[in-house]
Amino acid sequence: MVAITVGLTFLVALAGIFVNCSLSFAEVGNYVNMDRKSRNALDRMTRSIRNSKTLQSFDPAALVFNFDSAGTTNLAYRYDAASGLVTEEWTVAGTTTTTTLLSGCNSFAFSLYDRDLNPTTDASSGKAISIAWQCSSTVISRTNCEYMQQAQIVIRNQP
Repeated sequence: MVAITVGLTFLVALAGIFVNCSLSFAEVGNYVNMDRKSRNALDRMTRSIRNSKTLQSFDPAALVFNFDSAGTTNLAYRYDAASGLVTEEWTVAGTTTTTTLLSGCNSFAFSLYDRDLNPTTDASSGKAISIAWQCSSTVISRTNCEYMQQAQIVIRNQP
């Protein structure tokens, strides 16, 4: 009787440890996935923003860039708070292609700065863009949050 009780106690403890380790492993995988997506989104944004010709319009939830003098190639980044999506929209000669960069964003904001790094809302005088967001994802009924602290990107070709 004592051996069965000790054995059952050991098996219950072992099962508890296994479940806890499995949940922790799933959470770590979730963090890694969110971090990978955030880094990929930031890399894409940085590369495109630095190569843009001019910033056409600024809003804390949307940026529109021009890539050529004729205005036929444009890029827009948009945050939709209702769906939690951040999208990249390329418009080339009237054809628009939309790609989702981030999903599950709880907050997202663009900030615009002039050459002296003073905050501005005037797209024509903007030279640097700051981006900050927070994303979350749920795995096995546990919600994890991933904070992407501010990243500043200089618009190289902006006059």
